[in-house]
Amino acid sequence: MKIAIFGGLGTLASEFVVQAMVASHFVSWFIHTDDELTDTSLETPAYRDTIRIVRGSSDILSKYQETIAGCDAVVVAFDARYTQPSSWIHQQRLIQTAMRRESVQRILVITTHGAGDSQRRLDWSTWAKLNVDQVRYMLFGQVDMCWSIVAQYTAQEAVVTSSETLETRDGGSGVDSDDKLPHRDWALQWTILRPGLLTEGPATGTYLASHDHIFGGHISYADVSDCAIKALEENMDIGECFSVAYSARVA
Repeated sequence: MKIAIFGGLGTLASEFVVQAMVASHFVSWFIHTDDELTDTSLETPAYRDTIRIVRGSSDILSKYQETIAGCDAVVVAFDARYTQPSSWIHQQRLIQTAMRRESVQRILVITTHGAGDSQRRLDWSTWAKLNVDQVRYMLFGQVDMCWSIVAQYTAQEAVVTSSETLETRDGGSGVDSDDKLPHRDWALQWTILRPGLLTEGPATGTYLASHDHIFGGHISYADVSDCAIKALEENMDIGECFSVAYSARVA
């Protein structure tokens, strides 16, 4: 397959690139303009049949299209230690807009266990003390003001499952209406993978956790990447969200 990967030099995105190349897939990897690769030879002609590295700013649509052009599928694996969580929603819309323009439908998005489920088992008094912004998100849906990683992943998933693009948001404001015509019936064939077992917040019984907890103890970055590649290779779980805390390798 030809797979576009978004997540920059985040640990999971980097691991996915390695595993995809080992599995003989072609990888198109979007990274920031000033990112420093550990292996600089990846940008030499020796690897041009194996990997395409696209450098650019995360807010330029044409760079997303360049990354996705000619690919069969897209993988998104944002890492809070590499990409600001407040930008995930906008970047997801840019990715889906580029996919629509390049006529690519298959996408696998890696979020976290607990995403889409963070409204359950609330301990309001403790949670309010620990995370006022999370409560604001719960009460008013003010996602952009919330720094909670789980809430941001939840909002990102909502963009995916609705196949939202820049053209469909706010009535297509700022987008040439003629651009909407070629792919009017386009829709994502999405899969959402929610890895890891979150460490619950102290005495709250909620899904409060830091990003460091997400990949702790029960599943590794390598196992998550392995699951993602298998889902794409076998075209599994289209239109489904699933969590994975153990893999065959761990078991």
